[in-house]
Amino acid sequence: MSPNADQPNNDDSSKAEGPIVRSASSIWGLVLDHLVDKHMEAVAAMRVNPPGGVARTSDGVVVTSKELYDQVLLNADGNYTNAGYQERMEQSIGPIFLGMDWGPEYVKESTPGNAAIGKVTRREAFELALKETRTALATIPSPDGIVDIQSLSDVVVAKICSHYFDIPDGIFVKPGGFSVSNLLSPGVCPADYTFPSAYIFHPDPDFILSFTGKRTGQILRESVGKYVADKRDSAQLPAAPITRALFEQYPDSKDNDLLARTIVGVMMGALPTINGNLNGVVKAWQRTATLMALQAQLKANVQADAFVKAHEVIELPMRQAMQMQPTPDAIWRRATKDHTLGTQNPVQVKAGDKIYLSIVQATQECLRNGSDDVSPIFGGDRRKTPHPIHSCPGFEMGFGILLGIVYGVVEFQPK
Repeated sequence: MSPNADQPNNDDSSKAEGPIVRSASSIWGLVLDHLVDKHMEAVAAMRVNPPGGVARTSDGVVVTSKELYDQVLLNADGNYTNAGYQERMEQSIGPIFLGMDWGPEYVKESTPGNAAIGKVTRREAFELALKETRTALATIPSPDGIVDIQSLSDVVVAKICSHYFDIPDGIFVKPGGFSVSNLLSPGVCPADYTFPSAYIFHPDPDFILSFTGKRTGQILRESVGKYVADKRDSAQLPAAPITRALFEQYPDSKDNDLLARTIVGVMMGALPTINGNLNGVVKAWQRTATLMALQAQLKANVQADAFVKAHEVIELPMRQAMQMQPTPDAIWRRATKDHTLGTQNPVQVKAGDKIYLSIVQATQECLRNGSDDVSPIFGGDRRKTPHPIHSCPGFEMGFGILLGIVYGVVEFQPK
């Protein structure tokens, strides 16, 4: 991730501030580099290869197999809780259903939003993403024909969010990428959603990630709260379908803060995953001959329907790239009671143990076995019965967005 340099205006005062702003942005870039390095160190420390797919380490219990990953998330015996997420959310975006276990309150708060998200089809999301990508590519830097994928993601994802969520609205939440100003109000979309997500869902966030995740989460809660209050005061419902459904779920102004938190949380559950996997896929292909090979295949394919062509040419290699380098690459749970996990070389889990769930090892196992399954990245497969309660209801939407943007990058021919 590279920060967007703040550009000074033409007046004398801003020229004087230019070096200060550029210096601050450089520091912000170092912060981002630090977070990436620390994250990679944590992932490397977690990477063990026990024959049974589970092992006890000095930090807790690490789960590496796809089978046990699914078992922990399904939580059929009630052995685990994600209440630790709620504890972190309370210090960041505020508590919502993403930090709850199964129960009446979870069902009440999650059902309308999940239903609205689930209505967005893969084709619909693909076509919107491809349209916005084609438009944005005309303005995004592409030195030597290499698309700056983070800059593209910032522009396209902001447009998609405005369509489905009415945020960024350009007033209370601004569109934009990573910058030193992310630590100040107003909120910035999509960039500000990355740090709360990493702070909440990463098993062991360090001090800098914790501080940044708390701060940007608080800014988003405040900024979206102002957006909500403004809509209430004007007696307007958003036109954007998902946010409109959430407004209809909470029609009373006494629920404004809960509504704002929920909007932030729903977006936070999607944007970093889309951005991270988009960057991972495209950069991996740009470093190898894969991008050129796919460009040739796309050009040779005579299918007129771009969505069908994307399925035929882009989808499988995109899935495989996601499996190799998924975002997120790990999440966590906490054990609620003593139990045994695994059958081959089982581990005796104690109540209170932190359970480290290695997504990267689960998806790479699928890749080795010839499966194109990417469901571990999305918290499990919601199409199954039963399925983990926190499996992503927006898989089709999110996957369609990814496929549309990646397709646009592959077909792009810079002038």
